[in-house]
Amino acid sequence: MTAVASSSRRPAAASHLRELDWLMLVTVALCCLGLVMAVSVRGAQVAVGPLDVMKQQGTKLLAALVAFLLAALLPMSFVRRAAMPAFLCATAACCLVPLVGTEINGAHRWVRIGTIQFQPVEPARFFLVLAISWLMARAGHGVSSFRTGFLPAMGCALLLAGALLLQPDHGNALLVLALASWLAIVAGVRFLHFLPFVVLGLGAFAFLAARHAYVRDRLTGFLATRADSQVGLGLIAVGSGGLFGRGLGQGWMKMNYVPEAHNDFVFAIVAEELGFMGSLFVLAAFTTFGFVCYRLAMKMRDPFLRYVVCGYAVMVCMQAAVNLLVVSGWAPAKGIDLPFVSTGGTSLMFCLAAVGLIGNAARTDQAGVFSSYDSFAVNRSQPNPGRV
Repeated sequence: MTAVASSSRRPAAASHLRELDWLMLVTVALCCLGLVMAVSVRGAQVAVGPLDVMKQQGTKLLAALVAFLLAALLPMSFVRRAAMPAFLCATAACCLVPLVGTEINGAHRWVRIGTIQFQPVEPARFFLVLAISWLMARAGHGVSSFRTGFLPAMGCALLLAGALLLQPDHGNALLVLALASWLAIVAGVRFLHFLPFVVLGLGAFAFLAARHAYVRDRLTGFLATRADSQVGLGLIAVGSGGLFGRGLGQGWMKMNYVPEAHNDFVFAIVAEELGFMGSLFVLAAFTTFGFVCYRLAMKMRDPFLRYVVCGYAVMVCMQAAVNLLVVSGWAPAKGIDLPFVSTGGTSLMFCLAAVGLIGNAARTDQAGVFSSYDSFAVNRSQPNPGRV
């Protein structure tokens, strides 16, 4: 009987591992593309050179790999216990950025310690997913109520969004609210709870647009894109690539024509040098990433582990979607980079850590050694399966 039971479980386990293999394959492919594009874009600068760029980006990739391994090997029980304290510490760091951060383009979003420069919003967004997953799993079957489900999740999101508005970083503040709302709805929070706050949010956005000239400029620039604007130059780079592109390293729009060509607008250079086929590869890679995570989440039994997988899948895919919409002219410029491909070291580190936690959660759920029901004393007769 034991042999029969173990043989009946073998196909499901193999399928689970194959999906993780696909996830790792897509992640490695995107990271390799990011390394190649970093050398292609920044290596063309006389003051830097390709060898120095390879060393710099390779160091960032090595640090991100360490974060990936730590996230993949930490016990999920420890991750769950550390979720809320880590989120509060990261949010406090975002609040301190205007006081100690470096001003770049009129905003304080970076903190420099010696030769190391990082963006606190990246760990804050990373730990926000863990905090909301913890709160939603603890709520159990009461997650659909306003007090138990909606209020804790959106309270965390509003706290972080308020800290980001102090920098100011309106793009990431909106992204944080959208990420938290999506994860809360997936967990089972009623959509009707969001409607009054959506109206208030639109009013607050209109107030910011009326108060800050650069917000108005971005909106008017989005509605009427000029050829000499950042988005306009990015569209010229995308359109000049054709089917197969100019060739790797042969693009000329990266020569101080497209601003932030190595970071926020790296997709424009991908389209210029690798053409429509390169752009299609990026779109297919992120689509596969989201689909594989969806398949993993559908198989998971524990609510906390399932919300972790859903949350990080939405975090990566939503950030990629916003970046691609901006570069293609379908959204106002927001200063949000492309996961795994842009040269930002902080983003790369926490995106790879998110992939590590996705794999960790999937393997932990498969092993059956973790239970949110025991930890939160949820009524087993009324478990909350969540919605995916």
